[in-house]
Amino acid sequence: MATDDTVLTDDSLTRRPDGLAVALKVPWYRSLWLSSVSSIDVTLDGERVPRDELRVELGGRTYRVDELPDQWDTLWFIQDRLQVVVPRDEPPGEGSEVEVEVAVELRLPYMQIAPQKYVTNHATNRRTLTAR
Repeated sequence: MATDDTVLTDDSLTRRPDGLAVALKVPWYRSLWLSSVSSIDVTLDGERVPRDELRVELGGRTYRVDELPDQWDTLWFIQDRLQVVVPRDEPPGEGSEVEVEVAVELRLPYMQIAPQKYVTNHATNRRTLTAR
């Protein structure tokens, strides 16, 4: 049960002094360990942001995307919004519209299909959002 259409919401895009933050909802019907996140990709106005530039914030901590599989002790609760920080020299102005596409891949740890192999959920959501 992928929930692609709920990853982004109308208020998902926030301006920051160093760029933008894209708030994501868990693309699943249950809370998951942060280590379940295999990858996150962000595209802004048709330009894919290099994954190594992204930072992820949850629960007052910041991670690189490649560090997420090691975060087995941190839960991404369904009510929490994962903040994906996208650095920009000049963030878009307040009220600007930005085409945002996010792809999240999750490993579902309670759905093992072979030794060390789990069901994967791919969720992609694209929306035009207003920078706040």
